[in-house]
Order: sequence, then C-alpha cells, then structure tokens
Amino acid sequence: MKKKYKWGILGAGRIAEKFATAIEFTEGAELYAIASRDKRKGQDFAVRHGVSVIYNDYESLAADANVDVVYVATPHAFHCEHSILCLQNNKAVVCEKPMALNYSQAVKMTGAAREYNVFFMEGMWSRFMPSIHKALELIKQDVIGDVQYVRADFGFNAPADENNRLYNLKLGGGSLLDVGVYPLFLATLLFGEPTSIHSASKLTKTGADEYCNAVLKYNGDRSASIFSSITMNSEKHAEIIGIKGKIILQSPWYKATDMLVLLNDGDKQSFSMPHGSNGFEHEIRHVMDCLEKGYKESPLMPLNFTLTMSRTMDIILHQMGVIYEVEN
Repeated sequence: MKKKYKWGILGAGRIAEKFATAIEFTEGAELYAIASRDKRKGQDFAVRHGVSVIYNDYESLAADANVDVVYVATPHAFHCEHSILCLQNNKAVVCEKPMALNYSQAVKMTGAAREYNVFFMEGMWSRFMPSIHKALELIKQDVIGDVQYVRADFGFNAPADENNRLYNLKLGGGSLLDVGVYPLFLATLLFGEPTSIHSASKLTKTGADEYCNAVLKYNGDRSASIFSSITMNSEKHAEIIGIKGKIILQSPWYKATDMLVLLNDGDKQSFSMPHGSNGFEHEIRHVMDCLEKGYKESPLMPLNFTLTMSRTMDIILHQMGVIYEVEN
C-alpha cells in the first residue's frame, strides 16, 4: 500500500468489534475513529481497540476529513440512512450485509454511490475468503465438472426474546436478512439470478421469520437449496455439486478454512487455508486495494451483484409474509 488508510466505524456492536480486531492485523489499515450514540459504549470500544477519535454521533464521523473509508456496522434498518450520509460526505463506504431491508433501498443506496462517484460495497466478507477463491478456481478448472446443485445453511439458536434485534422487524429482524443472506450469496455467486423461487418458513410472534427454507431454480436446470434459522442450530456446511464430483466447504462454511473435494472416481483432496486474524482481514485488504486503484466499486462484489441478491430476497420475504415498514 502506498498509504495507510484511516478507517472509521459507525456503531460499536458485536460485528464492529470483529471488524476492528481484523483492522489491527491488517497492514496498511488504521482504525482511526469510532462513532456510537451510546457514549459509554463508544469509549469502552475505543479503549479496547486503541482508537484515537470518538464521536457520539454519526454525522461528525462522516464529516471528518481524516477518515478515508467508513464501515457501517449499525443494525440493518439503518444501513440505508447511514451509508448515504457517508457517501454524501465523499467517504468510501463498506456497508455490512445485508445492504438494505429491501430492493428499493438498495437501488437508492447504489444510486447515491454512483451519483457522488464514491466507492461503495456491501460487506459480504465470505466473498473474500481464500476458501471461496479456491472453490471458484477449482470450478473454473473443471475439476468437479459443470455445477448443477448448491446446498448451504446457516442456523443458530438465539434466546426467544421479542425485544432482541433478531426478532424486531423495526431493526430488520429475521433469519433471512441476518444469516440467510450467506447461503443466498453462495447460490448467487455460482448461478446468478433465479428463474423461480419456492420458499417455506415459520414466523415468530413479531412477524420475523424464525426459519427460511428456499429452493431456487436457475437457467440450465440448475438449482440451489438454502436454509437459515434463528431458533435452530444447523451444520453450517455448504456443498457445491458438479457432474464429476463435489466441493464441501466445512463448518462454518461462510468463513471456512478447510474444504474437501470428493470426485466420483473416488479421488479425494483436502485444502486448509487458515486466517491471519478472524477472516475480516481479507475483505479489508480487498477494499484498500480497490481504493489504491481508484475503483468506485469492487470487481469481486460489484453493486449489481448486491442488487440481484436484494431482488431475490424481496421475493422470498414476500412469499414468507415478512413485511418491513420502511421509507423507500
């Protein structure tokens, strides 16, 4: 890197903690500022991560001329507002997944990035994992043949608390947006936009989806099965199956360090790709590389990819009967 990039983070929650830890392990990155509307929370965060600048509002961080790039780590429901705030202040933005509550918001956000001509990317950290790169390389080399089917899941058991963010529709609660976005990402990465979607689900008393199970069909008679849950633990495995064999991304697949290739002829290969930190460092390095090259969006996680995912999620949410009351 020709320069050290100063990062600012909006929000001081759990995901921000992980991102901050990875910044500390990433050459060329400096965690310069944290913004939290909870003053004590922001101060404690700054002490833990050695942050020099603390803001009690998001507007001040967005306006800070020293900040090169902002990581938006607030709840889903505020991603649109906070991302556009930073883009309007000419800040490069990485917005934690899912980018938005619905497709209309995603269009508004990507439109703002293009209007202000500023780098913008959905923070889908799985896209930058060495295991995903290796899987794509093996597929390109025709090791498992033409890919026909993908299966991926992400289910966990959260306490049944209607006040918890996961159950709160006003905060974008529900399994699909929180963790179902990962299996959907993998299917979209390999197959693109589905031609048909069939979903089954169970809703909580708050109207959020407790679990989501969806089967997606694609051109060429290919298909994917995705599952997510906030009340049931699942294996967190992913399988990519081709006509010659399959790739297994081992648990937890969305940040896998280990993978297997099992071919129909009995041949077996294993790969191990440990992380230097917690896995976010791959995404952080990619973003800074994009900024170094003057890119306005990521070639690996382009905005049109995010829009495709958002359109697909809108259809699944509609089929489930999940309704987020948002201003588009």
